[in-house]
Amino acid sequence: MKKRLIAAVLPLLLLLTGCGSFLNREYSSSEPHSATYFGGEDRSVLRVETYQDLVNGLLTLVTERASQGTVWLYPSADTTGPAETMERACAEVQQETPLGAYAVDYLTYTIDDTAHNYSAVQLTIGYRRTAEQVGAMVHVTSVSALYDLLTAAAQAHAAELVIQAAYFDQSPEEIRSTVEQVRRETLPEGAVWEETAPWQVNFYPDNGHAGIVEILLEN
Repeated sequence: MKKRLIAAVLPLLLLLTGCGSFLNREYSSSEPHSATYFGGEDRSVLRVETYQDLVNGLLTLVTERASQGTVWLYPSADTTGPAETMERACAEVQQETPLGAYAVDYLTYTIDDTAHNYSAVQLTIGYRRTAEQVGAMVHVTSVSALYDLLTAAAQAHAAELVIQAAYFDQSPEEIRSTVEQVRRETLPEGAVWEETAPWQVNFYPDNGHAGIVEILLEN
């Protein structure tokens, strides 16, 4: 079913002028060779020296779907104690970033302060979305593409459609209205509107600054 959806939406995606991840606070993602994040020659260690480095490092692990990771947390002017800094950063990634809110189930960590000039943090990340679900997410420049993408998904009998938008030019109410319009226009022949279940619409994060929209066509 997902293969049919991809085939259906591919022509639509080619019409888009670009694609990218919505990062409301301009979160950045490091490249694997970046000396800013990786400690020395050990590519499994993220070296961070500011709070924003820490948030970006955690997002790097989530983007790469790592289940574990090590962070060397160095003290800086914009961080407090390692425990408070880690708690704040983990909460921000999981609750305030689109991918974290959509995909992450939990982040746990232990802190080792035996090193003289940094804290060694051992991270464990649990996910509530499969790699296939994240991989099937459609990246768009704006949610104005939702109508065409959702129509194609409904016609392909897809169970869900998830889009990540770089720019939100519609309110949640307008998005829900578009979803209802497509649901009505693609109603199966012979189906009674009042007897069909509404499609569920979820925003990630659900705090007025969403970057990912999930539409469940089958409840």
